[in-house]
Amino acid sequence: MTTIGISKPIDDYIEFSPKGYEDISRIVTRNGTIINSTVSDNGEHLELNFKKDGGLYEVHVVHFKNPFALLNFWYSFVCDYSDGLTASFSAIPLIYGEYNGEHMDMYLSAWYRGVNNLFFAVYGPKRSVINDLKLQLNRW
Repeated sequence: MTTIGISKPIDDYIEFSPKGYEDISRIVTRNGTIINSTVSDNGEHLELNFKKDGGLYEVHVVHFKNPFALLNFWYSFVCDYSDGLTASFSAIPLIYGEYNGEHMDMYLSAWYRGVNNLFFAVYGPKRSVINDLKLQLNRW
């Protein structure tokens, strides 16, 4: 039997359970995929899936070992869903980044906090629900 230790930043979000949402699944990995973007082994990835009003919503929290791995992933991630110009203006390096857009007729909101090397992404069909999940995550 193998035991995987979970870092404190990920452990803080493992119990995230917003009111009014049906909890579908929770998965923690050392890498993984966020929509079409691959998280490297430098990232500990928590994927939460919720259902609300018939829509399925993905919530991703990734803790990176260092700020450089976080920034590298951030710029690659934003480029996957926008252009290079948008990516270059999406962040104050090492401090904060934010991106909001659409992908495959779904809404995507992503942001990072450099202070604790955490990346967040919320993906799903309704912008209002995405905004609610983002607000609840930031208050958690």
